[in-house]
Amino acid sequence: MPSLLKARAGKPSVTEMKSQLSALRKPSAALLEALFTKYHQICLAHDPPLKEVHVAEPDINWKALILSLPSPENTKVLGCGIRRVLLKRAECVYDGIYRFHVERRDLTQAMFEFRDAYDDPYHHYKDKSFKDDVDTALRAAVLSHLVQFKELHCKDSQMELVSHISGIALPWEKAVVQHFPVTFRLLLDSFLNENQIILENIQLDYCEDHGYKIKDVELRDKWRLYHRSHAQYRIISTDEAMEQDHL
Repeated sequence: MPSLLKARAGKPSVTEMKSQLSALRKPSAALLEALFTKYHQICLAHDPPLKEVHVAEPDINWKALILSLPSPENTKVLGCGIRRVLLKRAECVYDGIYRFHVERRDLTQAMFEFRDAYDDPYHHYKDKSFKDDVDTALRAAVLSHLVQFKELHCKDSQMELVSHISGIALPWEKAVVQHFPVTFRLLLDSFLNENQIILENIQLDYCEDHGYKIKDVELRDKWRLYHRSHAQYRIISTDEAMEQDHL
């Protein structure tokens, strides 16, 4: 009997084994939501808001989380391995939207949506799309229209962009194309009403460049045609854009 007790004493307890197994699993969705909120608030607490912040959470099994993403996105995001994880503002498509990013060992980065790792009946993340994710996909679909306007305006002004608000000359990287006088939101609402579509019901696919794209190709093309026919723009500076509610 003493030898048996001695053998058992050298083994981990049930609690210890559960703790060890827990470390190998992906974190809960509730924990990821709390982390996102925590670091998002850190970014917004600065003026201007931080573009990125290091997510310093050594107890999180990021690899398990990323490998739970849909295939082949999971292997593309993981790449050559994780160096660190950032909460970073998604550039170009929708100002003010933040996503988790993996910085790989070769210093390349990949954006991912943590909710995609919880595609199960319990979380219901796939029942409806998130408003900001749909906005991202809709803006990505018409991004080329804004770039074309910027390029044409640059040629017309002999390679110099000028703010329509202040009249200040702007370098390319400091110039922003803004929907004006009809905001992007009003334009989108008109399109949705005309086609009797609810924003959250628009289904999305993964997009390596922008995070999301509209899954229905016919709907994507219809939106692009509507946007090209109805959108109007103006050039403003990045600083002026920070003061605007909508682009």
